[in-house]
Amino acid sequence: MRQERKEDLSVYYYINDLFSGDSITTVDGFPESNLELPSVAVEATTVEPIKFELGNRNRVRIRTWYIYVFAQTKAQRDEIGYRILDSLEQCIPVYDYDEGFPPDTTPTNLGCLNVDYLKMEIIRVMPELVDKLYYRAVISFTAQFDQLN
Repeated sequence: MRQERKEDLSVYYYINDLFSGDSITTVDGFPESNLELPSVAVEATTVEPIKFELGNRNRVRIRTWYIYVFAQTKAQRDEIGYRILDSLEQCIPVYDYDEGFPPDTTPTNLGCLNVDYLKMEIIRVMPELVDKLYYRAVISFTAQFDQLN
């Protein structure tokens, strides 16, 4: 499995663990079926290689993720969003999922994603455009992988 996919899965399981025990559905990727409220969807988007040193071809990969929040009420949306924002202030551990997946296996920690940029935006849903009114937000962040030595 490629390093980028391990990072994607690590972000998904990190958010999933954040809401374990709560009645919040976590989805890997934007939800394509019936939307169950409340839900959180984790979607990786951009990989941007940036030159690291003059004179060589080494690059640092800056990655962007979007976490979509779908809630029944404004208060629920805000609570979920603020909880995610607070948790992303820390490093997100990246695991070697070639060894297996939780809860059957505890994979080896490869390093962590250091979050550089973090933002939460409220998405307005127009009542006349949807059958069921719900509240949305999107949390975007960029991060860089830092390997354990």
